[in-house]
Amino acid sequence: MNKLSIALMVVLIVATQVAEAKGECDKVIDVKLPDVAFDSAVEVATPSPHCKVKGKIGGEIGFSLWLPDGWNGRFAMGGAGGFVGPEDNQAMTFDPQLLAKGFATASSDTGHRGTGVGGSWALNDYEAIVNYGHLGMHRTVTTAKAVIADYYGKASDKSFFVGCSNGGRQALHEAQRYPHDFDGIVAGAPALSFTGVTANFVSITQKMFPDPTQLQNSLVTLESRRFLRQAILKACDAADGQVDGILNDPTTCDFDPESLRCGVDQSDQCIPGAQLDAINIVYDGPYDKNGQIFFGFPFGAEDVGPNGWGSWLTGGSASGPPNAAYGFGLGVMRYFVHQDADWDYRGYDWNDFRDDLVPIGQVLDANSPDLTEFRAHGGKLLMFHGWSDVALTARMSTDYVNRVYAQDDSAKDDVRLFMMPGVLHCFGGQGPSVVGWLDQIESWHDSDIAPTQISAAYPSKVGNRKLCAWPQQAVFTGGESESADSYVCK
Repeated sequence: MNKLSIALMVVLIVATQVAEAKGECDKVIDVKLPDVAFDSAVEVATPSPHCKVKGKIGGEIGFSLWLPDGWNGRFAMGGAGGFVGPEDNQAMTFDPQLLAKGFATASSDTGHRGTGVGGSWALNDYEAIVNYGHLGMHRTVTTAKAVIADYYGKASDKSFFVGCSNGGRQALHEAQRYPHDFDGIVAGAPALSFTGVTANFVSITQKMFPDPTQLQNSLVTLESRRFLRQAILKACDAADGQVDGILNDPTTCDFDPESLRCGVDQSDQCIPGAQLDAINIVYDGPYDKNGQIFFGFPFGAEDVGPNGWGSWLTGGSASGPPNAAYGFGLGVMRYFVHQDADWDYRGYDWNDFRDDLVPIGQVLDANSPDLTEFRAHGGKLLMFHGWSDVALTARMSTDYVNRVYAQDDSAKDDVRLFMMPGVLHCFGGQGPSVVGWLDQIESWHDSDIAPTQISAAYPSKVGNRKLCAWPQQAVFTGGESESADSYVCK
């Protein structure tokens, strides 16, 4: 037998082994796993050929699993935003080529059928709250891994998690509570303190809409928001060496909104007192008799509608939740905390807030800075947060990473945070928000070389900018402002 024939036989044998290792899609529903029921398993041709599996865990936790024909041997779990809707897979959102790259991936509804904003499913159902808090995601991960191993004939070589917002909170729960689930985790703009986030949302809503029966219009007008934004930029935009509408680090801007308060008989070029009081609580955060309950927001997105102050804090509606802060804040207080669908914030005593939130905080919050066990097996945590995020304050992420480093300085080898100037919640805004986060965490884990800087592209224009590992900042050195080469990390 000549060498060519031998080579062809080897190729045929390997090809046969791969075909045998990949199971038949419609046979997935025959896999026996404890407390798991499969609903369907069908071959799908687009966007890349794959087997789509759907089922439930424990009768309540719905999951979907995508098994590509050309599997690369790796698993990428997707987080889910808000109160979680069906098949919200943020790994696929952040990387639309996920299946084409060969990643098996999964999503979880975490145990309820709802929408991204509505929280009524939690009413009188503490099991649903625990599943949403962390358990539903963990059970989906273990189920997905078992199905993948059965389908392909071997376990995943490596497993990654990609999530933002509530998906970022889920990511941190995985690192803290279930440290062996993943090798690498991406946690974007994580809602790691659900307690603090709720305090922000409800206190801001209370000021923006002092009468909860009148939700058509916020107290703060678009005209005042635009005036405020221009005053902030006039005071601080040039501080980073560029006048581009982007504050490199808004926490260093010492502008005082009180300078805009209308005086006696003044109505032009100022903001009326009641509006300014509502504006101030956005920046100052909520307080009780013991001091600040949670961080306020840095300056940013005051004049922005979608994904800015408009959709998150000040938008109004006559027929439904006026904005996302109202929807999430009251959703938590009504259905998670007080178990009262009619609860509203009129006369609420903020001195009760910390005690009110203790039970759900223990389930929902992902605040622990102790990542020892996650790091011990080589786990890497990559975080990012937009400085102009007005859904979840960026101070929450910088505080968390500072606490991680304070507990163990060597954590800098395995935990990195990248702050994104001018970027809104998870993505978008004037700043550079386009990054291949899965590529970054995969490369980090494969090489064991922690990223010190990342190039981020703009979502709607040509160019890029350098992002630096916290606490370093990208400093403009001159030249083309929309080129990463024009920045150094200091």
